[in-house]
Amino acid sequence: MKKLTSGLIAILLLTVFSCTKEPLTTTISASAEVSMASTSNGLVGRQQQITVPTSDYTYPTSQALLWLPKGYNKVSPTITYPLLICLDGVGEQGKNINLLLHDGTVAKRIADGWDATAVCPNNGHTKKFIVFTPQCPIPNGWGWSAPHVKTMLAYLKENYRIDTSRIYITGYSAGGWGLWSCVTDDTSLCKQFAAIGPVSSASADHPNNIPNVDKYGIACWNICGTADAFYNNAVNYTNIINTNKPPIPAILTGLQGVGHSAWNQAYDPNWRANNLNFYEWLLQYKISKKHK
Repeated sequence: MKKLTSGLIAILLLTVFSCTKEPLTTTISASAEVSMASTSNGLVGRQQQITVPTSDYTYPTSQALLWLPKGYNKVSPTITYPLLICLDGVGEQGKNINLLLHDGTVAKRIADGWDATAVCPNNGHTKKFIVFTPQCPIPNGWGWSAPHVKTMLAYLKENYRIDTSRIYITGYSAGGWGLWSCVTDDTSLCKQFAAIGPVSSASADHPNNIPNVDKYGIACWNICGTADAFYNNAVNYTNIINTNKPPIPAILTGLQGVGHSAWNQAYDPNWRANNLNFYEWLLQYKISKKHK
């Protein structure tokens, strides 16, 4: 049988089965599982295959792909890099790490030769990203939510040279649901992001907390196809953020006639809206000191 796309599976889960999206299972402390995480020497799609802690009791560790900038180990140990966390959809979940190289994703762009760099519009300097793509081990589950991302992010900050003023998160389809969880369900986690990029995002469980984006000065670019079943959510969530006229207004880009596949455009370094690609747009933003 031909494999269903992550987007189609997500829509079926929502519209046909009306299942409740919940975190994986009971969590355990991050400190108790850091020792269980390790780095693999293997490369998948030019990215390191690593094992990271998750805080999940049933799945205390999980595999992930990690892109480190070229020359990372040769430059000064004081040099730090922006971090982009990528949460994928249902179809990329399971134990086969190669599923993360789904067409159109950031991990696949890197696998195809893109070196995860962009020019910062503020000063014209080229920045290199660290890119982290964790794989939820449960096939057809709903993926990572706030407790898991918080634990994984703590591990990354401890073990890699991350510019903590430039931590970004994006997620598409079910990964968009996970992104919203990180914003709405844990204030201390939410405050660590300078910008968020939901793409073809599934519905948030707690949309009443979406104003956290405005409250903590986080930039948001919402990208969704106008023919996507989730497009109305994208409109509503963007409007919620902009209700109080935030200093950084949320942006909505509706891709005319596009269905549940906006990531094909959003993550393409050659695709632009308002003269910026997604990665250039991210680099404009750093965590505001008053929100730390």
